Amino acid sequence: MLNTKDAVKTFHRNPELQKQDEGNYIKGCMEGDRNSQLVLFKSLTPTLRGVVRRYTWNEEDVQDVLQEVFLRIFKNITFFNPNKSSLVTWACRIAINTAINEGHKRCRTVNGSTNIDISIQPNALESLALDDLISVLKTMPESLYTILNLYIVDGFDHNEISGMLGISAELSRQRLSRAKRWVKERFEMEGNDWKSKRKAR
Repeated sequence: MLNTKDAVKTFHRNPELQKQDEGNYIKGCMEGDRNSQLVLFKSLTPTLRGVVRRYTWNEEDVQDVLQEVFLRIFKNITFFNPNKSSLVTWACRIAINTAINEGHKRCRTVNGSTNIDISIQPNALESLALDDLISVLKTMPESLYTILNLYIVDGFDHNEISGMLGISAELSRQRLSRAKRWVKERFEMEGNDWKSKRKAR
């Protein structure tokens, strides 16, 4: 899954965006042009789906949350300021905020429960596929997982996280520290070989 910096590079390599310059493309979206909106949708969907999945506990909710993300993008496109950020960075932030807010409204399923017991061998972290790693990380408390994503993956600082989540910067730091400790303890646990567990599924 891409962080914001990698998403920007991927977005600008997308052939859909080569059909028109970005200025006209954004202007078309602001004017409600359906073709421009379709290009926006096709170009951003792969990146934003990845963002939404990281912040959504139930896989079945991903598509619904993604649709809400695009509704907010089209509704607020007139507020986009190219002097402050790129379009994809702006869209990723909307996706993150939407996924977090929607997550508070939706119940976590068994797959996202902290009661799941996944034993992992020491040094198994590097061998995990990304989807498997995210599944494991989602077994930590949601408040810690969200901070870990915002800080480590998406690169927000504690002051930005404070504003996004309505908590103090100090609490954000504390939760990040606890999240890192959780990861360290989790991946040092003794247990069955992770690859064997994957093959057995």
